[in-house]
Amino acid sequence: MVIRPGLIWGPGDHGHTSMIYQSVAATGAACYVGTGLNTYSHVHIDDVTRLFGLALKKGRPGGIYHAVAGETPNRWIAERVAADLSVQARSITPEEATAVWGEFGALIIAASSRIRAVDAHRKLGWQPQHTDMLTMIGDDRLRRLATPGDRPPLPQSPT
Repeated sequence: MVIRPGLIWGPGDHGHTSMIYQSVAATGAACYVGTGLNTYSHVHIDDVTRLFGLALKKGRPGGIYHAVAGETPNRWIAERVAADLSVQARSITPEEATAVWGEFGALIIAASSRIRAVDAHRKLGWQPQHTDMLTMIGDDRLRRLATPGDRPPLPQSPT
C-alpha cells in the first residue's frame, strides 16, 4: 500500500507556515510569492498517523491512499502571520524568494500541489480531525522562527 500525504503540518513541521514565519526574520515581513494563490493540499501529522492505522486494518494490497484535510493559499497564511506578529504581508518575486528560502524552498513555496483523499475517506472511513492549518498561527514555536538567528535551516534540494 502507499500513503501519499499532502503538506504535513503540526508540531515539528517544516511546511509553508513555518517558512512564512522565517520570512519575517529574513525580511521583516510575512512573504508570499507573486499573487500568493499558490496552494498545497495539507494534512496534520496526527491525521496521517490515524490513516496509517486504518490502512493497516482495512487497506487493500496495492492500494493508494491520499492523506488530505484541506487547502490554504500562501497569501492567507502570510496575512495571518503578519497579523500575529504585527508586521506587513507582502508579495515577493521568485528571485527574492530564493534569497529568503533558498532555491529549493522558493520552488516549493511558489508551486501548487493539490490532491484529494477520496479512497481514504470512502474505502477506509478516514475522517481528518484537523482541517484548518491556520489554527497553528500564533504558536510560540512558530513565533520564535520570526526572530533572526533562532530559526532552523531552510529546506534544501534533495540530492
